Amino acid sequence: HDDLVARAREQVTARIEVPAVRGTIYDRSGTVVLATSVERDLLSAYPAQMTGATDADTAALRGSVAAKVAGILGLAPTAAAALLAQLDGGSAYVVLAHDLTPVQSSAIRAGLADGSLVQLNLEPEEVRVYPQAGGATGTSPAAQLLGFVNRDGTGQYGVEGHWQDLLAGSPQVLLAQRDGTGQPIMESAQTLEPGTPGTSLTLTIDASLQLKLEQEVYAAWVADSAKGVSGVVMDPRTGEILASASYPSYDGNDYAAIAANDPSRFIDPVVSAVYEPGSVFKLLTATAALQAGV
Repeated sequence: HDDLVARAREQVTARIEVPAVRGTIYDRSGTVVLATSVERDLLSAYPAQMTGATDADTAALRGSVAAKVAGILGLAPTAAAALLAQLDGGSAYVVLAHDLTPVQSSAIRAGLADGSLVQLNLEPEEVRVYPQAGGATGTSPAAQLLGFVNRDGTGQYGVEGHWQDLLAGSPQVLLAQRDGTGQPIMESAQTLEPGTPGTSLTLTIDASLQLKLEQEVYAAWVADSAKGVSGVVMDPRTGEILASASYPSYDGNDYAAIAANDPSRFIDPVVSAVYEPGSVFKLLTATAALQAGV
């Protein structure tokens, strides 16, 4: 009896984890935002409920919805065909697109309001953004130093990866009843764990100096046709890193494109590459001579 009751309860309840708002990353002034989180919409659909009186009506309805959504999202023909295939699959629930722009979200809402779109839903999701422009086209500031956050909300590389637990906080855990379609009824949700918000970080990086260094590194890369260029600006009295830049770099807002084509760019050569010290090693020789008094 107890086992059957527990299994029945599992069928009609859902355990939901609501991620905490991720902490913001600032430069040394505490005012320039290097990384933050914003709320964007995820577009989902209920194809199994997208039906007409006949099979032909159902096909026409799904085709109409797919065409309108593809137009709103600006999809290429191949992507538009893939979206139609998702609707024709007849699944109970599918995710059609992430990170909708405010304009796209407004267009979807307008379509739902006038009836030209049906059985679609906009769900808020947190997206990590790097709002400043980097020192070279197609880059964000200190990209390799900061790292990025993947679709699952997990920090990868750099500060985002190293301080993942601190930045991410802990999720709120809810228990909710399911409706007839299997979706949770949030009005019935009970809090099991309150969760904790992510902690913000203030780095020693100076945003203005970081931008200037990135511009100089990029200029050197162009002038010398170099495979790679790196530079670090340090406070010799404290050891604080005021700027750290390398090129080639990337845009943390578009990490997926880099992951597909050249994931080696994610590695920060300043701390991960091996190189011959060359003339910079003369500083150690001179320091040793001064210390020895010779």
